[in-house]
Amino acid sequence: MTYGSWMRDSVPPTEADTDKFWFTDENDPYHLHEYHNKTLFRAGAPSFKYRLEYPFKGNTHVIHNGVFYYNERNKPHVRRFELATNDTRMLNVPMVATKGSNYLYSTNYNYMDFSVDENGLWVIYGIPSTNYTAVMKVNTDRNMEVQYMWNISINNHLFGEMFVACGVLYAVDSVTERNSKIRFALDLYKNQLLDVNLPFTNPFRWTTMVGYNHKNKELYTWDRGNQLTYPIRYHEIGYNTSKEDKGEPETSPLVQTGYDVYS
Repeated sequence: MTYGSWMRDSVPPTEADTDKFWFTDENDPYHLHEYHNKTLFRAGAPSFKYRLEYPFKGNTHVIHNGVFYYNERNKPHVRRFELATNDTRMLNVPMVATKGSNYLYSTNYNYMDFSVDENGLWVIYGIPSTNYTAVMKVNTDRNMEVQYMWNISINNHLFGEMFVACGVLYAVDSVTERNSKIRFALDLYKNQLLDVNLPFTNPFRWTTMVGYNHKNKELYTWDRGNQLTYPIRYHEIGYNTSKEDKGEPETSPLVQTGYDVYS
């Protein structure tokens, strides 16, 4: 499966949710599969299947604090689906394409990319009129208000993937070359470009999803149907603490110290 997605909750609302995995199938956009542990996930034996009132598009969705966030198919909408109650909310996204044009990355599949880091929920998408990249910081309560928004003058079609970690937007050069690079990094809170030249590997040469789990300090990817995790080493950038608490922030993480195959 080329465009599957697998997810974990970096802010699990209960102890039982800590061990859970979630999965979506590109050919079944009305369902979210839940697995109570790693053994069931590897066996492909879901513990529960959620029925979505509104189908998803893409494979870059996230689970955060017991909520499934995704792009509604053929709509400029972020959907918020609460797992415990099935409560569904919607946020309209300005200036985003949804039907067959202006895909976000070189993979030509997603219109929106969701990231969760220490600061909360981020939505990345392309602006059709300029080919620039928009990044929204979204409140995760039921109102889903946009807290901040950036219009970044980089062409998102030139990159294979992007993700946000510690308030920094990273862009992966290629998701089809075995050995690629991350050479673009923007500190969103300081509006400051960082000088990075980080290795990024695609062992199976077709990565279609990259996420960041700040609880486990790892990247997780979907690479030609394989679910991979990459432990990362970095100096955290603390935006909710003072410099006296954490020292001067370091902004040059070292990523991908190796990888593990889940599937």
